[in-house]
Amino acid sequence: MSKPENLPEMEYRFLGRSGLQVSAISLGGWLTYGGHVDREGTYACMKAAYDCGVNFFDCAEGYADGESEKVMGEAIKKYGWKRNDVVISTKLYWGDSFSDSKINNRGLSRKHVIEGMNMSLERMQLEYVDLIYAHRPDRHTPMEETVRAFNHLIHTGKALYWGTSEWNADEIAQAWRYADKLGLIGPVMEQPRYNMLERIQVEGEYSHLYREVGLGLTVFSPMRQGILSGKYKNGIPDDSRFAQTQVEFIAGFWERTGKEQFQAMADLVSKLEPIAERLGIKQSVLALAWVLANPNVSSAITGASSPAQVYENIEAVRAYKKLTPEILKEIDEILNNKPPTVTMSYAPAAEAELEDPKYRDFFWTYTEEPHRTRRLAIIKAHPEVTKLCGPEPLTKFVVAGVVALQLLLAHLLRNTSFWSWKFWAVGYVFGATSNQNLFLAIHEISHNLAFRSPMANRLFAIFANLPIAVPYSASFRPYHLTHHKSLGVDGLDTDLPTAFEAIFLDSILGKAFFCTFQIFFYAIRPMTVYRVPFTWVHGLNVAVQLGFDYALVCLLPGYFTFRSLLYLLLSSFLAGSLHPTAGHFIAEHYVYEKILPDAREPSNNIPVPETFSYYGPLNLVTYNVGLHNEHHDFPAIPWTRLPLLHKMAAEFYADLPQHRSWTYVLWRFIFDEEVGMRCRVKRKQGGRVVGGGSVVAKVADWKESEIEA
Repeated sequence: MSKPENLPEMEYRFLGRSGLQVSAISLGGWLTYGGHVDREGTYACMKAAYDCGVNFFDCAEGYADGESEKVMGEAIKKYGWKRNDVVISTKLYWGDSFSDSKINNRGLSRKHVIEGMNMSLERMQLEYVDLIYAHRPDRHTPMEETVRAFNHLIHTGKALYWGTSEWNADEIAQAWRYADKLGLIGPVMEQPRYNMLERIQVEGEYSHLYREVGLGLTVFSPMRQGILSGKYKNGIPDDSRFAQTQVEFIAGFWERTGKEQFQAMADLVSKLEPIAERLGIKQSVLALAWVLANPNVSSAITGASSPAQVYENIEAVRAYKKLTPEILKEIDEILNNKPPTVTMSYAPAAEAELEDPKYRDFFWTYTEEPHRTRRLAIIKAHPEVTKLCGPEPLTKFVVAGVVALQLLLAHLLRNTSFWSWKFWAVGYVFGATSNQNLFLAIHEISHNLAFRSPMANRLFAIFANLPIAVPYSASFRPYHLTHHKSLGVDGLDTDLPTAFEAIFLDSILGKAFFCTFQIFFYAIRPMTVYRVPFTWVHGLNVAVQLGFDYALVCLLPGYFTFRSLLYLLLSSFLAGSLHPTAGHFIAEHYVYEKILPDAREPSNNIPVPETFSYYGPLNLVTYNVGLHNEHHDFPAIPWTRLPLLHKMAAEFYADLPQHRSWTYVLWRFIFDEEVGMRCRVKRKQGGRVVGGGSVVAKVADWKESEIEA
């Protein structure tokens, strides 16, 4: 049969959140190719599909004891199709037919996944497959082993994407958790049954996975083994699948279903016939079109024993666009099997929800902080990234220049009235910007990124501290490094607002007060959470700073006065107040994204974005602190090389939420009622204190060697 002239043009859909496009209609070899359809018939069906724009062909090691893979591979070779023009998938689980024993030849052990893949490629005469599926969940093999095994296939070039088939949502989510933890690739797609009679899993159980991991669906059995075609309403035709009782699956299905239940399904399906007639399509096309109307379906895998059936299936690409909401509702009323709707809105929570204390609390989570996981993934993908680590010699010259600038301005303003517009204008424009620069210089130095010697960094931080006018550098280091090791851990991360702040500053006036006096909150809050031991470095920091302040006021008359010290103090205050560069304090970790209700329930383990980057011009005067995801991922990379990290690992950072303006961050923080003091991710446990202290983590979720990575 030649190809009809009026067939619709094929539609291509992305496979979930991946960049791979597959044809909306695909061709599978289950129960057909290598089985009751001979080789020439298989070749004809595959060519008919390819000529209609089908680019996705599916098989499995267990289909017809491997014959399905063989015949599909032969067809690709026979017609000389370019490998990059087709998407080929196979599935691993049942490899019993290729051995004398089921031991190690069935399931998802690393041994069978790797050996099974090698044998499948040999049967198909291919160097790789595009999609490889775990054909069933293997509850005897640890999930970590399975995730690692399928990632091995990807890393060795034998498969491009991996997914699952007939796994439940919990199992898929567990695979993703292991993949995230290990810095590996999670299952991109699932291949479930989906049709008008079997819809609970796709429309209900998986619903959160479409949002959370971008799960794609390549569904099979869209006709329910032909039942939805309507051909069984008057009995079982001799040429139908259910007449082929020699096929083990069909015989088992027939036995499990029973005649009465089977006939009840056939009678129910017959009620859809008037809808198909009204639309001018066959009932089989209606069934397939109904599947394609689900936007979560990337491709519907069809079976066909003749080119005529292939062409009939292609009609569904045009027909599904005829299924209006009214028609879909009519179908639902006939079938009476629509799962309960799970409504997840990205709009602001309803007022009733906002009154719930849960919606006015912090974002509590049991998930691990994201930076270690991403760091390991980036190192795996770009091993050369570690060469970016190490001190930046330029830092000491920049710091020296800014310290000199502040001393010069303090000298020039020595006789200027504190209440004059000139004093405050210079303090706001130059002083605040300079001292914010020094705050962040001390931040860099605390990571040992100015000198190779830790002692040299401690002493240089004390020098950078001088224009700030208040001893600060020695105590900043242990608190800040604890922030890195214990991100979001309640009682350890002193960057987190306390419950007191969240309660009493939860208003426009309260948030405005916080933004105006941020510098005092960041200075006082750490001591209210826990205290680090007072060491000789702290003593030296205090002595040097007080000595410098005294010299400025009393020992250098003619060069400096008390107003000079006031200028430096004002500069420090404004640097942590309503100043554009001060926006980074809030922009770095306050959650500005719309968070779904499910993510507010800690037991769901849905990650909430907790670090945000900024790529604007103010990075030029703030040591690139805006590249904050990059900094937390690699604290040992200095400010000058963070843009190189971002460029090198662009695929890891492109989709992360980010800010465009620190000024707008401050504005929205104050006036947006959905953003405020409670918009921080908190953890009950984990982490560790750096530099001693009176608080020790109750539970450490990672090893010492991992912390020091």
